[in-house]
Amino acid sequence: MTITSAVDYDDVTEHNPFPGPDKPGWTQTFSETLAAETGMPLEITDAIAPYVVRPKTYLTRSEGTYRFRPGVITEDPSTMLRVLSVTVHGFTGTPGEYNERIRGTFHSPARPNPDPARMLPRLVTGTDTEGKPLPYLTTLQSVTANTLSSLIGVMEDALSNTDGARGYKLRDDIRTYGQNETTLHAPLLRVIDESDNTGAAGRRVLDLTAIKGANRTRARLALFGLSTKEIVFGIDQSKLELPEPRPGVEYPARIADPTVWVPAFATAMHTAFGDPRHPQHEVAHDAAKVATVPLQIIVGTADPHEFHNVVFDPNRADHRRPPLGYILAEKAASDLRAVLRDAKAKGWITESERAWLAGEGDDPNGQPGEDTVSRRDRRDRALFAAVFPSDKSRADTVRRVLGEPSRSYTNKDHVANRLRMVSAVAGEGYRHRWNPRVLDGLLSSTFLKGYEGLANLPEWSSALTAARTDPDVLERFLTTRGIHWLAENKIIDADRGSIGAQAGTHETDSEQQGETAADRQIRRSTINARKAMLLQTPRTIALMQELAAAANENRAPRAIDTDNNPMDGSVATKHWFDTQFPKTVQRRTKTNNRDSQTDPTAPKAPDPTPQELLTLARAQFYTVVTDTMPAAIVDLISSARELLDAAQTAQQAALHGATDDEVVAVSKALSVTKTDLQMLAAMVADMRFGHPRPEESLTEKFLTDEAGEEG
Repeated sequence: MTITSAVDYDDVTEHNPFPGPDKPGWTQTFSETLAAETGMPLEITDAIAPYVVRPKTYLTRSEGTYRFRPGVITEDPSTMLRVLSVTVHGFTGTPGEYNERIRGTFHSPARPNPDPARMLPRLVTGTDTEGKPLPYLTTLQSVTANTLSSLIGVMEDALSNTDGARGYKLRDDIRTYGQNETTLHAPLLRVIDESDNTGAAGRRVLDLTAIKGANRTRARLALFGLSTKEIVFGIDQSKLELPEPRPGVEYPARIADPTVWVPAFATAMHTAFGDPRHPQHEVAHDAAKVATVPLQIIVGTADPHEFHNVVFDPNRADHRRPPLGYILAEKAASDLRAVLRDAKAKGWITESERAWLAGEGDDPNGQPGEDTVSRRDRRDRALFAAVFPSDKSRADTVRRVLGEPSRSYTNKDHVANRLRMVSAVAGEGYRHRWNPRVLDGLLSSTFLKGYEGLANLPEWSSALTAARTDPDVLERFLTTRGIHWLAENKIIDADRGSIGAQAGTHETDSEQQGETAADRQIRRSTINARKAMLLQTPRTIALMQELAAAANENRAPRAIDTDNNPMDGSVATKHWFDTQFPKTVQRRTKTNNRDSQTDPTAPKAPDPTPQELLTLARAQFYTVVTDTMPAAIVDLISSARELLDAAQTAQQAALHGATDDEVVAVSKALSVTKTDLQMLAAMVADMRFGHPRPEESLTEKFLTDEAGEEG
């Protein structure tokens, strides 16, 4: 369907920043010129062209053929990407799910039982009918509408969280000052299966996904009252000013074809700006500063086969050397993906292996019947081999990609960065991610200087067998696999400096990396944890074998007794580990053997003073209120969720079959607890200045009454 109406440029008054749609003839000529210049099919270029404002200004005609003026398409010397630079309507482009900053929000195919609704489909380079690579992105397979809708929702939430790190609202900033930095985009042809998951070819819609400037693109769309889901799944007719359709043709309720909705929305904005009665008048004034914006679109590369990889290099550069406060795990993972892409470009690994190691694709070498631990162990060992290669030429290449100094000048910071790279990406293959600092200090600061590598690590079960007689094997296994196994089960975590630093905001903090007040009372590095485990070799090996069994059986690991056997009914927790593998302390060697002449009599502790009793009581109250009570409430909510999930599976009401007494008891217990909490909350302020006394506890009375009835 083609729009035939257009707003003449002469009608664009000086005070109206919205140019309206362009003349269809020039839009079509721009599309055909772009197709001839880049090799992209008209399906792609026809969808790009409507976004361009005044396409005629970018064209020149010679001997009857239109070409782009010099400087419209240029090559970036650092990435060898060909970039089209144009002015577009401000609602052009969408934020991308594949942004390096939020990749960790999604589930990797390497993760055990990943949620399909959170697993990004694998990107590939588009091709023509003969398989020739073309400069646009698409997915390996079509994506169901429900899955894509969920992925876009995850992206929106993740970008909202990361945008908050700026300290100001980007949308308000752009509304007031406009956009000062150009965003970079790539054509992404989405293929959406909307046929009840039958796997049909699906609807095809072009999306100019943001490579750089996802949050700026998202803020622009919001000012226009649009969203990514609308771009992909259709703009409501009520937001558009559509021309009269051809006889016998009706517009659908929602329109996703850019050749139809883009000029119709541009018309609506132009009209709305000058008409206070127009329903979108306020939207147009909100978006006035970004009515049109400069935009860059990647339309080619020196290596067409690698387009789906190299197209993200500008994004990776920003995230590896971040201008904003990026989460350490995302920066480290971006570094490793850069190493993998370089290895693929040099032919050291295949594209399938690169995608698998990067957490983007399935395992190309999966073995029938292979268990979870063995499968992820192969990936972990391959990641260590890629980051710490033993081959000299590969080692030099990794150092170049990471921007490290010459080998003789590398230090502990470079070793730590590489360990964090492996830890961040390996974590995508486990049930829970962890702070990638967990491996800090486990390799010596001179590890890189001596061309030491980790390319030939033994398989996990073989390593544990050899470790019974070789402590060096056990130490290397703990460094490369064992610490991660413990971190997955939250038995150990990274030591992030002082107690104050752990309690406050930190560049590596995230909701998965927080610690309770009780945890922070025992500060120990993973170096110390490894040392403690090496002092109990048989018990450590038994613990590692139990962790492997628990991962394969998808259950919590059991604690190991002093006879090196798992204890049924127990759980290996951080507290258990810290108790049974106690923190080791480096003690000074005694320099003389003379007996001390001081009085060796053991002292008797005096009775605590009232102030000491007050301090102890206050500490206990604080722990119960801030730790014990929230934990109990979280357990209660988790129990309720499990009940509701079970009810949904059984297709019955959650309390179906419960007696009246049970329902009354549950309601009464929640009610009396709420009353007591309200009473205590009201007392807290008075406790700083006076001596309030709590009223009679309804919860205590409830428990007493229940106990009496049971008796």
